[in-house]
Amino acid sequence: MKKINELNILSLKMEGFKRFKDTYEVRMDEITCISGANGEGKSSIADAIAFAFFGTNFWGERDYERFKNPFCNEMKVSVQFVDGDGELHTLTRTRTGDTTTVILDSQQMNQSDIPAVFAERDIFLSIFNPLYFIEKIASDGRSFLQKLLPTVENSQVLEKMSESTRVLIENEDIGVPEIFVKNRRAVLKDTEKTCDYLEGQIDLLKTQRQEAIDSLDSVIENGNAIVAQKEELEKRQFEGIDVEALKARLAQLSLDVDSRRAELLAKKAEAENRQYVSKCLDKMAELKSEITALSGKSKVLAERIKGIKAGDTCPTCGTVVTEGNYTAIITSLRKEYNLVCEKGKNAMAAYKELEQIETSSRTKFEEFKAEDIKKAEADLSMLGDDASETKALETKIRLGNLTEEEYTRLCELQKKAEDFAKEVDKLCESDKIPIKIEEIEKNLADCKKKMESNNAIIKAVVDFAAKRAEMTLASLKMNRAAIKLTDVSRTTGEVKDVFKFTYDNKDYRCLSASEKIRAGLEVSELLARLTGLSYPTYIDNAECITNKLDMVSGQVMLAYARTEALNVQCRKKQMPVREAA
Repeated sequence: MKKINELNILSLKMEGFKRFKDTYEVRMDEITCISGANGEGKSSIADAIAFAFFGTNFWGERDYERFKNPFCNEMKVSVQFVDGDGELHTLTRTRTGDTTTVILDSQQMNQSDIPAVFAERDIFLSIFNPLYFIEKIASDGRSFLQKLLPTVENSQVLEKMSESTRVLIENEDIGVPEIFVKNRRAVLKDTEKTCDYLEGQIDLLKTQRQEAIDSLDSVIENGNAIVAQKEELEKRQFEGIDVEALKARLAQLSLDVDSRRAELLAKKAEAENRQYVSKCLDKMAELKSEITALSGKSKVLAERIKGIKAGDTCPTCGTVVTEGNYTAIITSLRKEYNLVCEKGKNAMAAYKELEQIETSSRTKFEEFKAEDIKKAEADLSMLGDDASETKALETKIRLGNLTEEEYTRLCELQKKAEDFAKEVDKLCESDKIPIKIEEIEKNLADCKKKMESNNAIIKAVVDFAAKRAEMTLASLKMNRAAIKLTDVSRTTGEVKDVFKFTYDNKDYRCLSASEKIRAGLEVSELLARLTGLSYPTYIDNAECITNKLDMVSGQVMLAYARTEALNVQCRKKQMPVREAA
């Protein structure tokens, strides 16, 4: 099915729709006047046309229970219209229960197919109902209109800008001007902070320079007095003293003492680490092993003697014990037992004698060891007493001819003189401050130049955005009505998104009924112009406006509230039509 961008309704047929229980047909022309009292069906005609195309009423609402006549199970609306090529078409929508059928020229369609043949619902109703756009979709009016506005290329905008502005931004990747300006303002803010910092550094350096100049004289005067006192004490400190000779003598003493100390420490360490070596332990171990063996053997013999009886075999000689030889065998075993015990006693006596010798030898060893350690420690202690000459030399080398108090004062003066030298060096560094200031001023000039460049570019992009908005919105120009989609910020000059609708510079909410209708008609014509569509326009309460309808280019339907039955009249001769192929 081809796209139908222009149509004129020839007739409308309703059945079971709202108050029309039976079939009711309305003939229409380029201008159709519909009059009648309230409730006679004027609005029903507008609702029926909207229902046929989109299944809604005049205001885009879908409420089938309100559309259907309460005495009918089915409602049906047919619209016969002629397109821009003069072809005749019939669109029929039938609703039975929950089922809706849409047929265009004998071809069944889905509701989703309708916008492809005609227009989207909101566009169709905004042309058909002059107040629909303003009162139903005004909250989304900006995005709604932007989809219809022609695209303006950046190159087209630049052609309208001044040469100076064009040179500034023609090589910039502007993209979305609002985002570009926001990012550039962020850069500008950072640059401003850098400028503030650099100016602060310049002020600080100038202050430091002046303070250095102001304090240098007094610092030098105080420092010279300190240096003079220090030099006087330093001169007297080693006057008439051969410090190098003293240091040489101290070094020799230190060497001698260190050598003797090392010798004594070695002796002490040798004594402390000396280990006792026993001469009896091996023999004592042999005796202890022998004693253990003899003790075990004696216990075995004692058990044998105690337990032997007639009939046993002698474990020593293998003889069988009898009543006759029992006494001889016992005597032999006892003799052997006594011999073992005697050997054990002798071994134990020898072991104890060696144990006494071992104990005595170990005690003597420990005594001699302790004496050697004690002697080494005494010698080391005496060595410390011999260090008095060393201490005297160290004191002489440190103090020289000064007393301890004078030496302490000299150290304080030397520290102050060192601090004075550092302070003078620091103050003399102020001579380099002008060079630093010159470098910072150069950086500051570069930053300010960047700020000027950024400000110029930002202003150029703001002007660019305003010009593009102006060019984009030029197609929104109407006679007395006006739609404003952008506004310029008074503080930043940036273009902001808005949506304002006025008529004769008055807010829509403050308009009279007549003014609202006229404003709506201008919007309806605007949308028809933007979309290239020519659809019928239905004007409710037409009595509020004059009969001059030069602002409406397409078919128009005028509804008048009068105390009479529904009456439909056509004013102009209908255009010639031909049947659809």
